[in-house]
Parts: sequence; structure tokens; C-alpha cells
Amino acid sequence: MRDLKVLLSSMIALLLLGGAAAYAQDEAIKVEVDKITCREMLKMASDEREFTLIFMHGFISGKKGELLFDGPALTEDTDQILDACIGGPDETLLAVFEKVRG
Repeated sequence: MRDLKVLLSSMIALLLLGGAAAYAQDEAIKVEVDKITCREMLKMASDEREFTLIFMHGFISGKKGELLFDGPALTEDTDQILDACIGGPDETLLAVFEKVRG
């Protein structure tokens, strides 16, 4: 439960601070979610990787119309996603998420 609280706190901080920093730079950052490879995600700095994983979980949950946040299940899914990405770094992150969470 502690890990979930830390993860949620980190997500909120990243959203608030990251969003403010992006606007302050007057430069829009655009990312094509279906183009991110596992290799790119694995090479990200830890805070950027965590934000990306959280975003992708939200993206998949939204596509599935899920309204329940099951922290332990998402933690297990994240472990499977990371293992799959390590084993297949050229796969797109979205494809791996869809396989694991699909």
C-alpha cells in the first residue's frame, strides 16, 4: 500500500510540476503514444519512465472504460510489462500494454 501511495504522490507531483514546466518553456511536447518503443521507455530517466507507465495504464483503463483502480493488479501488470519490454525492446509499449492488460 505504501508503494501505491508513493506512486500516486509521484504521479500528481509530476503532472503538476511537469505541466507547469512545459508551459513555462512555451514549447508544446507531443508524443505519439503508439510510437514509443520498449527500448525508449527503458532508457528514460526513472521519473519519466514512471510517468509514462502511469499514463499508459490510464490510457488503457480509459480505452477499456474501467472505473476501478486496483493498485495490486496494476503493480503485477507493470512487472509483466517491464519483463516483456526487457525481452522485446523493439515492441511498441502500447502493444505490450494491450497484450498484458488487454
